[in-house]
This record gives sequence, C-alpha cells and structure tokens, in this order.
Amino acid sequence: MRPYIVLVAILFSISSIHSASAGTAVEVDDVGASFGGITLNTNTSGNITSNLTDLPSIVEYYTATWCTNCVYVEHALDDIENNGTNIQQFHFHRDQDSEDPWGTTTGEARWDNRYDGGQPPTVVFNGSMKQVGSVPESDSLENDYIALAGQSLNLGLGSSSMTWVSTTNSTGVFSWSISHSEDLVPDGGDLVSMVWITERYAYFPDGSNGVENYPHVVKGIIELGNSSVGTMNLTLPDAHDGNDLQIHLIHQIVPPEIIDDCEVTDDCSSEPKVVEDDKGLPSIGIVAVLSVSIIAAITTQRRLE
Repeated sequence: MRPYIVLVAILFSISSIHSASAGTAVEVDDVGASFGGITLNTNTSGNITSNLTDLPSIVEYYTATWCTNCVYVEHALDDIENNGTNIQQFHFHRDQDSEDPWGTTTGEARWDNRYDGGQPPTVVFNGSMKQVGSVPESDSLENDYIALAGQSLNLGLGSSSMTWVSTTNSTGVFSWSISHSEDLVPDGGDLVSMVWITERYAYFPDGSNGVENYPHVVKGIIELGNSSVGTMNLTLPDAHDGNDLQIHLIHQIVPPEIIDDCEVTDDCSSEPKVVEDDKGLPSIGIVAVLSVSIIAAITTQRRLE
C-alpha cells in the first residue's frame, strides 16, 4: 500500500475518534454543584427572591466568536429556553484570543480549575454535567439539554435573595442572602456565593462565526465568601456597548475534599492551572504533523515512480 494512503487513513481515523467523543455528557467530579441564577438589571434598582426549588438550571457555556459549531449549541440553548425550559445562560468567552474580545482571567480560571480547561463549544449544567461539542448524544442537542437541565440537585427548602441599589452608571450597593436546609451541604463542606456580571447582548460584527450580537457575555465574577447574608459596594465592569449589564447571584457547594486539599496545600486561590493544550484544539498538532507527513510521502512516492 502506498505510504500516503496509510497516512490518510490514520488521519481520518484520528478525526473520527475526536468527533465521536463529542456530545457525550459526563459528570464533573469533585467540584461541587452550582445553583442560583436570580437576575437583576444594573441600570435600575431592584430586588428579587426565589425559592430554591424554582431556580433555573445554571448553564455555563464556553464559546468563541470564531467557533462555527458554537452557533448550533447556542441555537439549541435558546430554543429550549424559549420553549419553557427553566435555564439561565452564562457565556464564557475564550481568554487571550486575538479574535474574541470578551475573555476574562477570572472566567478562564474557573474553567481551568473546575472543568480542566475550555474547548469551544462546551456546556456545563449546574456545575455538574459537562457536554463537549455540537454532536448530540440523543437525536438532537435540544433533547440532550432538556434532559441535562431536568436533573434535580435536590436543593430542598430555602430561598435565594438579592437587592441592587444603583448609585451611578458603574457602581451600586449589592445585598444578598440565602437560606437552605442543613443537609444541602455535606458534612465538612461549605457553601459560597458569587456575583456574576453579564452583558445581555454585545455587538461584534468581526466574529467569523457570523453571530454579530453575542448574548449573555460573562464580564466578571466577584466572590462573596461563605456568609449567608451580606452587603457590599460593587463597581461594574465596562459594557462593550449599550447599557444592558445584568447581575446574577450564584451559589456553589464546596465538597469537603476540596476544603481538605486547601488546608493541606494552603492554596485555595482561583489562579488558573497550567493546562497542557491549546484551548479546544488538541488534535491540531497531530493533524499538522500528519499533513506534513502526507505531503512528504506523496512527494517521495512521485520521485520513486
């Protein structure tokens, strides 16, 4: 068999393996579930309270403005939300990307530390179930996401509340509280809260996937600690355009093994881990090497003929 035919077959096999692995939802181990998602617009003052059982499913979505396959994922998420599935979307854009203006250090650190890095498109439901790629596991992405959103966290009785008092266009006073049953947090674990700040829509016509108006863009994450109630002054990040920033109250269960690791290593920071890949393009190096090998093999074969 000619050498370049063998190399083409190998290249095709690797590509097929990578595609086949996409779309299978897997459980995220040992990081603790996320819940919450009550939302207020920052351009007006307001308050909101929700029973824990009525909270939306938290959808963390890792994306990029050049990611064509991400468009299918985004449409599927929008479709199930518009058709009544109770979800709250948060779109984390790839950081330090010359083709994407919205990545943040804190957002990237979250994906590195919790989910072993981001690969557009990736969707995580309630910090617990992760699905990579745009290939559905069932007959459609919509059905995949409805099933994942419907998995109960068994939050039990309790409520989540927040108040926002706007003082200027970029500052305000934020208050929060959460009540929950004792068995929500495992023995030795903890419950921490955060503010996630998003831009409802941000216009970027230079994205090569053609979306132009990008929704739910995560602009910042502010840690609130493990207090069940509190008040703090917030300075908002700059909006890309318009005046449509939103604030969301998020809670996260911290398993006891994470707390134990922090006590042993004395390192509970949110600094990103070093991830030995190139953010969602793990097979490019192999593909490039094989492509060069194929060209070399073809050239050599022609010389011998």
